[in-house]
Amino acid sequence: MWSYDKKLQYPVKIACPNPAIAKIIITQYGGPNGFQ
Repeated sequence: MWSYDKKLQYPVKIACPNPAIAKIIITQYGGPNGFQ
């Protein structure tokens, strides 16, 4: 049987999240409408 834990390879610590910048980055990955 397999046990799968979804973890990042390197831990990421975000000091101050910025929703505006996050939206710009997501649109770069997923196109103008983001992920669909």
